Amino acid sequence: MSSNQAVLSGILEAGKFIKVIQRAFPVIDDDQILVKAVAFAANPTDWKHAVYQIGHEGDIAGSDASGIVEQVGKNVKGFEVGDIVSSFMHGNYSTTRGAFSEYFIADPVTTIKYDKSQIKDTELPVGVTPSSTINSFEGAASLTLSMTTVALTFSDTFKVSYDKSKNANKSVLIWGGATSTGIIAIQVAKEVYGLNVITTASKKNHEFLASLGADQILDYNNSNVIEDVKKAANGSIAYAYDTVSNEETFQQTYDATEGSPEVILENLMNLSEDILKTDSSRKVTFNKLIAYTADGRTHHVFGQDFVATPESLKNYNHFWNTIVPTIITTIKTPHLKVLESGIETANEAFTLLYENKVSAEKVVFRS
Repeated sequence: MSSNQAVLSGILEAGKFIKVIQRAFPVIDDDQILVKAVAFAANPTDWKHAVYQIGHEGDIAGSDASGIVEQVGKNVKGFEVGDIVSSFMHGNYSTTRGAFSEYFIADPVTTIKYDKSQIKDTELPVGVTPSSTINSFEGAASLTLSMTTVALTFSDTFKVSYDKSKNANKSVLIWGGATSTGIIAIQVAKEVYGLNVITTASKKNHEFLASLGADQILDYNNSNVIEDVKKAANGSIAYAYDTVSNEETFQQTYDATEGSPEVILENLMNLSEDILKTDSSRKVTFNKLIAYTADGRTHHVFGQDFVATPESLKNYNHFWNTIVPTIITTIKTPHLKVLESGIETANEAFTLLYENKVSAEKVVFRS
C-alpha cells in the first residue's frame, strides 16, 4: 500500500516548488498517531523552507493538516481511531514527516482533537470563506501551527499570569495583527489572559481585528505609526510580539515599545538583537521562537540546532492540554482562501504565499 505525497521539487521557482509522488505507506511508532488527511493549510514557513533550502528535494511539504485518526500508537493517551484532529509538524524538512500527504504522521503534543459535532464534513466552496469559529476540516487545518506558536510565546517566553487581575494594566503589542499568528494571538491575549491588545495592520483589516478583541489598532502604513503605538500604550507594553519578523518590523516593534519600563520582545525568524539600533538604557529581553521545538525533538534550522528546555515543554504542555480545549469552540480562524481540491494544489498554495498575495487569510485546500 502506498500514499500520495506533495514533496519539494528542488526547483526554486514560483509555480514549480512541488511535485506529487507515491511513497510507501507511513509507519508510526508507539508514541505517534496516523491520520488520513482531509484538508491542508499553507504557511509562509513552507515556501521559505524551499527557497532558503532548509528543506531539500523529496522532503514532504506542508506543516498544517486536519483529518481522521487512522492508527494510534500503544503509548498514546487521549486519542482513538475515528477522532477528528488537526496537527502541526515540521514539514518541508524530512522524507517521512510532513502534512501534505494522503496519510500523515502526527505527534499528540501538537495535535488538537475536536468534538465530532463541531466539524461538518462539507467541503467549503472555492473562494474566500469569512472568518468564523472552527466548523470545517479546512478551518481546523488552518489553526494548529499558529496555536502552537502562540502557546509557546505566551506560556513560556512571556510567562503571562493566568490570573487576569494581574494583567489588568498590561499591554501586549502584536506587530502584524492580520497574520495567521497575529489573529490567534489577539484572541488568546484577550480571552485567556485579559491583556490590553495593541496591534498594527493595514487599514482594510482594522474592523476585522477589532471584532477579534484588539483594543487599539494602528495603521502600519502611517509614517507616524511608532509614535501612534507609544501614545496608545502610554508606557503599558510588557510584551511585544513581532509576527511578521523581518529586519524592518523587528526594529519597528522595538522602537514602538520605548517608554514602557520593562519589555519582553519575541520574533519568529531567529532575528538577533545585534541587527537592531538599541538604547542601552532600556530594559528589553529578546527571544527567538522556533515553534517546531514544541514536539520535544531537536530541529536544525538556520544552521543551528534548536530544542526546547524541560521547563519550556512543561509550560507549553500545560497550555496545550489545559487551555486549548477550553477555547477551541470559540476561537476564530482567519478568513479562509479556499483553493481547488487535490494534493497537487500545494504548488498554487506555496506560490500565493511566496508572491505575498495573502492578507488576513489562510490558504486551505482539500486532499
